[in-house]
Amino acid sequence: MAANGLVRRGMVFLAGVTVLVSGCSSDDGDRVRAEKEEKPEVKVASEPTASEENLKTESTPVWKAWKTSDGKVMAHGAAEIKNKGKKPIRFDSARLNFLGKDGRVLATEEVLSVVPKVIQPGESAYVGGTVQMEPAKKPEELREVTVNADFHPTYRKPVKLKTEGLQTTESVGERKLVTGQVSNPNGETVKDVLIVTALKDSRGKLVAVVGDYLNTGIPPGGQTGFTARDDRLPPELTDQATQAEAHAYPLFTGEDNQ
Repeated sequence: MAANGLVRRGMVFLAGVTVLVSGCSSDDGDRVRAEKEEKPEVKVASEPTASEENLKTESTPVWKAWKTSDGKVMAHGAAEIKNKGKKPIRFDSARLNFLGKDGRVLATEEVLSVVPKVIQPGESAYVGGTVQMEPAKKPEELREVTVNADFHPTYRKPVKLKTEGLQTTESVGERKLVTGQVSNPNGETVKDVLIVTALKDSRGKLVAVVGDYLNTGIPPGGQTGFTARDDRLPPELTDQATQAEAHAYPLFTGEDNQ
C-alpha cells in the first residue's frame, strides 16, 4: 500500500513538472511569435547596378495620325534616343509601337538600322517610321507611340561620316525635302550609307524623321549628295519643321563582324 502511494505521488509530481514545462514552453513560444509578429519588416530599396547606370537611354517620342483620301488611317512615329549612361552604346535595332486608347497595338515598325549606330554619352540617335494602322477606323484612336531599343556597350571607334550643306524646301502645302552632302573622312571606302534626318520646329522640338539610302560607295575624302524625304507624310505635318539635323552611317562596317 505504501509503495502504491509512493507511485501515485511520483506520478502526480511528474505530471506537475510536465505541465509546468509545457506551460513555460508555450509561454516562450508565444513570446517568440509575438516578437516576430511585432518586429516590423524593413524593405531595403534596391540600388541601381553598375551596368544599369552605365547603360541607360532616354526616348522622346512624337506621333501624328491622319486619314488619307482613300480612307486609310496612317500614322508617323519618331523619337530621339539619348545616351544617358556612362558608356558608349551600339544599337542593334529599335521598334516603334503605335498604341490605341483601348490598349490595343494598332501597328508596329521595326527599325533595323538606328542612325547613328554608335553614340557616346550625351549624344542622340533618331528613329522614325510611317505605318498604316489597319485596326483603326479614325486617327483619334492613336493614344501614343512607345520605343523599344536594343543596344549594348561598345568600345570600338565608330565610323564617322559628315553631313553638310543641308537645305529644306520651304513651299507651304508641299511635302518637305531635305537635301545635303555626306562626306567620308575615313581611310576606307564606305558603302550602303543610311541617312536619317530629324525635322524640328522653331523651338527645336522633333516633328518627324525622314531618311535616304545611298547604295553607292564613297571613297576616302569623297562626298555625294542625298535627299531625305517621306512622301507619305501630310504637308500639315512637315510644314511645322523649320530646321533639320542629319546623320549618316554605313549599313555594314568592320565592327559588325567583331
